[in-house]
This record gives sequence, structure tokens and C-alpha cells, in this order.
Amino acid sequence: MADLDAPDTLELDAQGLLRGMDDSAAAIGESRAAAADLEIPFPSDAVRNAVLCGMGGSAIAGDIVAAAFSERFLKPFAVVRDYYLPGWVDENTLVIVSSYSGTTEETLTCALEATERRALVVGISSGGKVAGEYASQGIPVVPVPGGLQPRAALLRMLPPVVVLLERMGVIAPSGADLDEAAQVVQAGVEALRPEVPTQQNPAKQLALQLHGHVPLIWGSEVSSAVARRWKTQINENAEVPAFWSDLPEVDHNEIVGFQGVGELGRLLKVVNLRDPRNHRQVQRRFDLTTELVEPSTAGVITVTAEGGSPLARALDLVVLGDYTALYMALLRGIDPGPVEIIESLKGRLATSPFGRGGQPG
Repeated sequence: MADLDAPDTLELDAQGLLRGMDDSAAAIGESRAAAADLEIPFPSDAVRNAVLCGMGGSAIAGDIVAAAFSERFLKPFAVVRDYYLPGWVDENTLVIVSSYSGTTEETLTCALEATERRALVVGISSGGKVAGEYASQGIPVVPVPGGLQPRAALLRMLPPVVVLLERMGVIAPSGADLDEAAQVVQAGVEALRPEVPTQQNPAKQLALQLHGHVPLIWGSEVSSAVARRWKTQINENAEVPAFWSDLPEVDHNEIVGFQGVGELGRLLKVVNLRDPRNHRQVQRRFDLTTELVEPSTAGVITVTAEGGSPLARALDLVVLGDYTALYMALLRGIDPGPVEIIESLKGRLATSPFGRGGQPG
């Protein structure tokens, strides 16, 4: 097992994902400004509802925004991870096409359908068809820098979602939320970066606790979307299985499975992502559920978000999870950058067109 405090351990990270975390707070400000400067050819009063189309790291931005602003939405908003748009999307729907690469086939299929329905389309992308062909057709696209792994671009993809939704009257004014979020993210980077030794570094400590186990990440309300982020970061960076769920739903089904987990329980570690602003009953559910399942697992770890606004608390947990997943990769002696199995799958899918070959239902 690698020594996380040894300088040569960082050499495993050939793409510099850990060093790239240093730019997290700056990324928020830069992408926020790009979205604010974007010329949008339709007025906010033309928008009655909104959807964000995306996959993977480009979709999680929408999930986190949906959770963080759930009580401040002025118009309906949904995240679509699919080839098809909901039937209610029409000429009064803001469709945010979120694809870091600009080549995500599910998202491009939705974009095509959105233009056919004459929806109000805006893109967020670093290139590909979104920043190329669609931009040339007059569709406004928020530019983000290229050259990153999509999952490493979350803090460049998320602020434009917030700004666009505010500009189109979908959420209430959010400038203060983004200001605080940037401060919280910077504080997280300073506390968790590689130079901070394990004894004072919560992310390195978490990575050591999770090493050799299958993490089950549980969240609730604003931390539910973050639980999904943790799961996917562990999958892609550390190349190990991980799963996520949210409370109170866990208590209506998943907890029963622990009764029959048997010897597999020695592999499982539950991570509770708690928010001090959770509903009182959710707080009790975390406590009681932990008490019930802990004997059937290798342990339960509890992490509590810090920050004033829901967005700041969500991103506080995101930064911790991102660092933890990267350190988990280093502990396994692997480069956290490549995702060869995904590239293999994309190559096989590319042998046939991804336009609509069938109909939903």
C-alpha cells in the first residue's frame, strides 16, 4: 500500500488530477463570469420550465443545483440522463445541454430533439458538436476550458447552471451562494491537498478507512446528490465498486438486505454524508439506521457538511469526496486518470449511429 505522504506517490497521478484540484475555487469564478457574459437571444419570461440534459460528471452539476436550490425554485426544473426528453418539453422550456466534451451521445440526441421542438436551448461545453455545430447555428454556448477529464470539470460546469437558471428566472438570486461556495471550496483544498500530512488530512484518513472495502454512500436532501458524486468518483478514480442511496428511502427497503448479507458484510463500509440542516426525522433516521446496520458491516463512517448555504455545504462534501477518491487510487497503486473500460465501450458503440432508432415506451 502506497504512503500518501511520500512525494513520489504523486507520480502515479500522470494527468495531475490532484494538482488540478488547486484550481477549484478559481474555476467557480471563471465559469460563473463566462455564463454571466453569455448573450442569450430570448427573454426570461419566455421560460416556463427547465431541464438539464447530461450524463456523468456533466449531469451531476444539475443534480447538486436541484438539491441545493430545491426550496428556491420559481419554475419547475428536472435533470435528464437519457436519450429522450420528457413529453412536456416545448417551445417554452429552457433546455441546458451540458456536455463537457460536447460529444456525449445521449445528450446530443436530446439536443436534437430539443431543437426539433423549438425549445430554448443553451449549451455548456468545451468543444465537440455542442461548441461547434450548435454554436454555429446560433445556439448560445457557455465556453469552458478543454483538456480535462469530464469528472474533473464539475466546478467549471456547475456555476453556469446556477447563473443560467437565475438569469432565466428559474431560481431566485444566487450570487451570495456562489460567493460562499468558492470560499468553502478553497478552504477544503487548503485542508486536503497532498502537502497536508495524513494525521491532519481528513481525506487521506478516509481513503485509508475505505481501502480494501466496498463503500456504500448514504445521503439525504442536499447530500443525496453528493452521495452519487462520491460513488462515481470512487468508481472512476479508484476503480473499485461503490454504491449510493438516500434516506429516508433506505429505510423502506435497503436496510432489510443487511439481514442476509452474511460474510459479504466484512467488505462493506457505510459512509453517512450528513447535513446539520437535515429534517429532524432524517437526523434520527441516520442515527437509528446506523445502529441497526453497523453490526452487519465492517463499519460506519459519518461525515458532516460545513457551510452556511445548501450549495456551500454540498460543495464542502464534494471536495472531500473528490480528494478521498483520488487518494484511494494512490493507495491501490494506480493512476486515477484513465478510464479505459469507458473508452472501450464508447468505441464499440461508435460502430453504429446513435440517432433515434426507436421510440420510448
